[in-house]
Amino acid sequence: MKYWERRATRGLDQYIECLWFVSNTGGSAGTIERVLPDGCFEWIFHMGAPFQRLTLSGEWENQPQSFVVGELTRPLLLQPTGRMEIMGVRFKTGGAYRFLPFPLYSLTDNNIPTDDIWGRDGTYLEESVLEASSDKQRQQLVEEFLLRRLDRTAARPRLDAAIAEIIRSRGQVRVHRVASQIGLSSRQLEREFRSGVGVTPKALARIMRFQNLLRLVGEEPLREWAYLALEGGYADQPHMVREFREFAGQSPSERHVTASGELTSYFISPQRLATLLGPS
Repeated sequence: MKYWERRATRGLDQYIECLWFVSNTGGSAGTIERVLPDGCFEWIFHMGAPFQRLTLSGEWENQPQSFVVGELTRPLLLQPTGRMEIMGVRFKTGGAYRFLPFPLYSLTDNNIPTDDIWGRDGTYLEESVLEASSDKQRQQLVEEFLLRRLDRTAARPRLDAAIAEIIRSRGQVRVHRVASQIGLSSRQLEREFRSGVGVTPKALARIMRFQNLLRLVGEEPLREWAYLALEGGYADQPHMVREFREFAGQSPSERHVTASGELTSYFISPQRLATLLGPS
C-alpha cells in the first residue's frame, strides 16, 4: 500500500489537516480496518472499489463512491473489496462547519453521499474528481469547490475558541470553565457544539483524551497503564479502560488495536497525533 499526504492550499489550511491519498493496485479484500474516533470529519472519494462498512445490524454494506463521514463516537470497521485508490480530505477538529449546509449532528456516526449534501454541484464535482487524470487535478477541483463555499459562510469565533481550548488541554478541561471563558452558558455551548461540531463539548473532550492516550502509548509503549491513566487525565485505571473500550471496541491490553489495519495505522501514528494534538 502506498500512502501520502498533501497540504491544503492557503485559505483552506486553517480548516483542513491534509488531503491524503492511497493506492493499492493489488487490493486487500477481506482485511479489516478499524477507524477510531478522532474528532475529525473526512470527505472520501473512491476512485477504485469502494470499501464496505460493518453496520450496527452486523451486515457489511458498500460505501458510496464519495461521501462525508462525521464525528465518530465508536469504532468504525471497514474492509476493502478490491483495488484501492482513495482521496481523503481530513478536516481539522471543528473545521467542517464552514462547508456543510446543515447542522453537523446529523452526520454523527453517519455518512452522507456527496450529491445528497450539495445536490447538483456535488454530483458534478464527484464526476469530475473520478474522471480526473492526476491527484493534483483532483485536489485542485476539491479545493476550488470548498473555497467557493467558504465565501458563503461566517466564522463562529467563540465556538472556534472553545474547540481550541479542548484540544490544547487534550480533553482535560472542565466544560463549564470553557463556557465561562467564551461568555456562554454550558447549555448554550452544548447547542453550539451539536450544530458546529456534531457532538457535545464533553464528548469531544473525551475523544481528545482518548487520542492523547493513543499518543502516549505510541511514544512509550512500555509504560504502565496506571501511569498512562494518570498522565492522560483519567480518574483511575478502570476509568481509562472503560473509555478505551468504548472508543476502540477493545481493551487497552489488546495491544494490536494500535495496528488494526495498514491504512488506519497511518491515522494513529505518533506523527499524525502530534499534528492533531500539538507536540508533547
